Amino acid sequence: MGDTAFALGALASDLAFSVSFGIGRELLDAANDSNLTEDELVASVLVLTVVLSALPKTVSHGINELRERGILGKPKPGEVPQGFAQFAKLLLDITRRICVSLAVQLLSANVRTRQTDRAVRIVSLVSVAIFFLFLEATSSIAAPKTNG
Repeated sequence: MGDTAFALGALASDLAFSVSFGIGRELLDAANDSNLTEDELVASVLVLTVVLSALPKTVSHGINELRERGILGKPKPGEVPQGFAQFAKLLLDITRRICVSLAVQLLSANVRTRQTDRAVRIVSLVSVAIFFLFLEATSSIAAPKTNG
């Protein structure tokens, strides 16, 4: 089962990366058609990415709160989530991955169109990559460690 889950996770990552290229091109074309600047488009995608990144934990905390108050039934020990809730979680995760990939692509496209010097473009693109790696590395700093 571990190999299957790993293969499906890798497939989801590849899917998100591949699909985001097409979506990014369409978003840039739509922004040009509607006189929206690339900066506004990048800001919109970044806001959506942050919201989608925070949503799973927020929903999880909300469900736990409802269970503590007795509104939702108590989960059985060892119960594996399934059904619509699990599907929605997976869909949200893929959407978040696509948004992160879109944000990187749109920032990269913005750098390419604004910088005329190749060396400056390369340094700027490496800076974008380092920025997103930094965000990913520091996103779990505030998370409490579990003893296992």
